[in-house]
Amino acid sequence: MDPVRSSLAGGIAATIALLIFLLITDFLLAGVDIFVFATFTSLCAVGGPPYCELGSSTATLLTILWFFLLYAVAWPLLFAGFTWGLPGETGLAHGVVFGLLLWAGYVAVVLANVGLGGQTVGQNLPMLLVTFVAYLLYGLVLGGGYDRLAHHRTFLSSDRSA
Repeated sequence: MDPVRSSLAGGIAATIALLIFLLITDFLLAGVDIFVFATFTSLCAVGGPPYCELGSSTATLLTILWFFLLYAVAWPLLFAGFTWGLPGETGLAHGVVFGLLLWAGYVAVVLANVGLGGQTVGQNLPMLLVTFVAYLLYGLVLGGGYDRLAHHRTFLSSDRSA
């Protein structure tokens, strides 16, 4: 399978794994409230106050659409574009590095909010830990799925049986 299709298929699998992880985390940490999922996929920063809660059907639909487009389409295409440049010899290693890069972006946003007078790092620590595990899981499934479907490691590898 070509790199684009294999990254999109891996992205769909990774998005499903991520969604299951977030819903299980929500169930274990918050009961029936989907706080972790809503925070992880929040459109509040993009759409403003009407989208800060999942209460309205518009906000819920846009949050689900945003989540799917970002994690099943955008990130996998970015991953396919530069997986060959990531450190590591396997798709799993590349996926872990990619997940850590995504998580680092999330941490940068959290630290910027802390610096701007928002919450403290201690208040954000539980969410930082959950997102760390979530992005690692996402990267593992994305990288592993990409490798399995593309039947090659990278564009630069000697095994070009794709």
